[in-house]
Amino acid sequence: MPVAFITICRRRPFSLSGWTFYWIQKVAVAALLLLYGLSKVFGLMAASTPHRGRRVRESLYWRIHGYVMLIFVGCFSPIAFASVYQRMAFLRQNRLLLLIGFNRYVLNLVCSFATLYIHTTKQREIVGCLNQLLRCRRRLKRLMHTPELRQSIDHLSTRSNLLIVGVLIGVYILSPVHTVQILSWDPAVRANFLYAFSLVFIYACNLILRLSLGLYVLALLLLDHLGHHSNQLLARILADAASLRPPFGYGIIRRRQQLYRSQQTWLALELWRLLHVHHQLLALYRSICSLTGLQAVCFVGLVPLECMVHMFFTYFTHYSKFILRKYQRPFPLNYYAMVFTAGLFTHLILVIFLAHRMSRRFAHTRQALRNGVLALPPGGTVKQLNQTLHYYGLYLKNAEHIFAVSACGLFKLNNVLLFCIVEGMLNYLMILIQFDKVINK
Repeated sequence: MPVAFITICRRRPFSLSGWTFYWIQKVAVAALLLLYGLSKVFGLMAASTPHRGRRVRESLYWRIHGYVMLIFVGCFSPIAFASVYQRMAFLRQNRLLLLIGFNRYVLNLVCSFATLYIHTTKQREIVGCLNQLLRCRRRLKRLMHTPELRQSIDHLSTRSNLLIVGVLIGVYILSPVHTVQILSWDPAVRANFLYAFSLVFIYACNLILRLSLGLYVLALLLLDHLGHHSNQLLARILADAASLRPPFGYGIIRRRQQLYRSQQTWLALELWRLLHVHHQLLALYRSICSLTGLQAVCFVGLVPLECMVHMFFTYFTHYSKFILRKYQRPFPLNYYAMVFTAGLFTHLILVIFLAHRMSRRFAHTRQALRNGVLALPPGGTVKQLNQTLHYYGLYLKNAEHIFAVSACGLFKLNNVLLFCIVEGMLNYLMILIQFDKVINK
């Protein structure tokens, strides 16, 4: 998905003045290009760069590369797990650490294999979504009948979008912190190359899943941009319709009557075209969510487990009686694990926030239509405009049920899910702490 995002970002300079924002935009585009290259190397994308943003084509070379990566991950995962199990002595010091420590490794490897499988087998659908994104933008831009709206749809690099992209890039920068800590502190790394390579492989598997969700975030960011401008265009068309007034002597002056009717007919036609674009945006949103549904389920399951494990490890090494009896002193707090956990949970918040904001954006469309219809004059509208408004309202009323999306039909990505995840993490963390107090009396 960064292909369409980078293409639109490059079309015009940043809307705000100042060299600082200009260089921020350049750095953001370079980082997106790096993420796009990593997604191709890891087998997540098999698409060629579009020529002038017109069309994305499927690349046979990168598709074969994706299948090779899928086979490699599937074959090397048991070897990596066995190497970590034999060499990581810290987890074997306590049964509770062994129980919860290796679950995260197994879940990480399984999720990465499932992510690669989806991206390799459904590459045609992914490329189709990219082309549909660019096509919706071109069609929406043709409907922009004012220079302000035409310039606004090209200004994708706004403050909020750059902030989201900056947070996403920062999350990827913080992702290898825990792996670097293990590689630098564990003495078994220098003695066994297979163990060191297995640790890097497990981090790469984690990065595969997070890159897939990063593509999902960028796609939703572009969809939210298009949805925002479709709402702006809807409000502008309805405001133009409300500003039209029947001419004085409505039944006498025939030419002014025909002009008034033709203006409303043209606005009805614009509304009908905008309805088609809005339908395509909703269908595209549902397609993207269906393609990334399994990855979202895996990520929602992996992030609480990772965060809970690292928080329990921090507690165990600093407060557990097992460590105090064996080493006569607590270990210092693991700040590397804290930074890694913060970055991982921030990534989860970003995914849920963009999905929730996209749902709210389509809800704002109903509110914009309602406000515009209430502002129309009580009488004097032509038949075409009345029928289009009734059909648009009926469509938006049913679209909430027709285009209802969820992660594999299990749950919706909204703020309620985020609070449930935090509650579940804290509950199970308390349970693990109680087990530690019972086992290590």
